[in-house]
Amino acid sequence: MVSTSRFTHVYDLGDDVAMYHSLRMKPVYLTREVYESLQAWLASSFCTDIESAPIQIQSEVKELAKYKILTQTSDEDERVLQFVKSKIPQPAINVCYFITSEQCNLACKYCFLGNNDRDKRSNFLHENMSMETADKAIEFFIRQIKVSGMDTEENKPFIIFYGGEPLVNYPVLEYVATKVNELKKTEKCIQNIEMSMVSNGLLLNEERILRLHELGVAIAISIDGCNEEANSMRVDIKGTPVFKRILNTLDLCKKLGVDVSLSITLSEETIKNTEDILALVDEYNIKGFGFNIMMSSDTFVLPQSYNEAAAQFIIDEFVELRKRGIYEDRMMRKLKAFTKAQVYFSDCAATAGGQIVIAPNGQVGICHGCLHDKRYFVSSIYDDDFVAVKDKTFIEWSQLTPLNHEECMDCPALGICGGGCPINAMYLKPGNTIHSIDERFCVHSKKTLDFFIRDLYRIILKGRKNNE
Repeated sequence: MVSTSRFTHVYDLGDDVAMYHSLRMKPVYLTREVYESLQAWLASSFCTDIESAPIQIQSEVKELAKYKILTQTSDEDERVLQFVKSKIPQPAINVCYFITSEQCNLACKYCFLGNNDRDKRSNFLHENMSMETADKAIEFFIRQIKVSGMDTEENKPFIIFYGGEPLVNYPVLEYVATKVNELKKTEKCIQNIEMSMVSNGLLLNEERILRLHELGVAIAISIDGCNEEANSMRVDIKGTPVFKRILNTLDLCKKLGVDVSLSITLSEETIKNTEDILALVDEYNIKGFGFNIMMSSDTFVLPQSYNEAAAQFIIDEFVELRKRGIYEDRMMRKLKAFTKAQVYFSDCAATAGGQIVIAPNGQVGICHGCLHDKRYFVSSIYDDDFVAVKDKTFIEWSQLTPLNHEECMDCPALGICGGGCPINAMYLKPGNTIHSIDERFCVHSKKTLDFFIRDLYRIILKGRKNNE
């Protein structure tokens, strides 16, 4: 008996229709006439097997069956699901967040770490990471890579300097980068390592910019938009706006010829105007780009309308940025999954079971979003017997993919989503846990998939016209 898969979703394209299997991820485009003939055949008593399809839609039916959009047995959906779930990667540490300092010179009003909250801020460590701790942390990270089975020359690990504000403890940041570059010569598992820093940029000067560039540390500057209004929530600990000072840093990087990327938090003001971001990109010749959807917390809750607007803003910006040859990171991760028809299991290195976070005192955790209370910090760099990939908490996080959420099974974006942030999900509603759904991502992923399907349709139509 032929039927439509439970993972099939239909998109109305006017004269045509797209049918899409959320796990096989290959949209099939049909004319409205063919789609209606298909529905009539599926509802008829003649629909016994694929070969019984009317000759005028037989080729389309075979293609739909090929991509499991049409099923031929009662257990086909379950077999597809179990096959995909069998491919969920096992934990393997390859990313390390070095928290050189938990202190920050800003107190952004939306800060998901808690720098905007007096009680949470009081919990942050006042002591910065020492060089001795940094030495042990580097050793710990390399060991975690090796026990994860990635002691190869092809491995490509990442170190991300984070905070707080990582430049509060610049000497240790420079020390770590210098030592890692030296170790690349003898440790094959890190010879292709990439290092980056996420910073508000206010503590950068000419000497530091040039030194970081020399060490191969990519600089990502946090900013909220192109004007004072968009950056009104980005303030220092005295409540003073810092937008002009950030622009001064960007001016200096431009003058020195050092490329920087932008990490843009989408405030409610920022998403009102797509042109402002584009002006900033053009002014500073930005090539690297990432949008951050604001997160809720127990002290900062966002309306549902924001999620919708932010998701659409990211899509609109993506369309304009690609005209400039710039591809925003968040969209590209999903586009890669869509174009390759490969399920995207996790949108976060923590939920992929791939990252460790090392606090200034050597505590080891999974997520930097837990710095204020050290929840999910389960070990220390001084524990020589600790293996993250065998730790029950790391394993638990590695299984937070939407593929393990029953409530996600009927979502069209199941294959490209990767899930959201467990910490954000935990704070959305009373009683939530890391196993709850990050509803921001539901909106973002569904809108993104709809865009991909319609954009591919546009490209197909354009190709047809060019061949006429």
